[in-house]
Amino acid sequence: MLKLFLKGKYLYHVLQKRHNELLQQDCLCEELRLKFKVKATYHRSKAVELGSRI
Repeated sequence: MLKLFLKGKYLYHVLQKRHNELLQQDCLCEELRLKFKVKATYHRSKAVELGSRI
């Protein structure tokens, strides 16, 4: 049960990372681009952390 929960959290962070990377590429404003980059970095680190626990 715990493994299934961890996989769900892992997939959530992977999807959020990809989503923020796409928003960052399409963004025209530098301030928003930096914000999306920070969010993508956070979700990438969480996905790596959860991926190692699975």
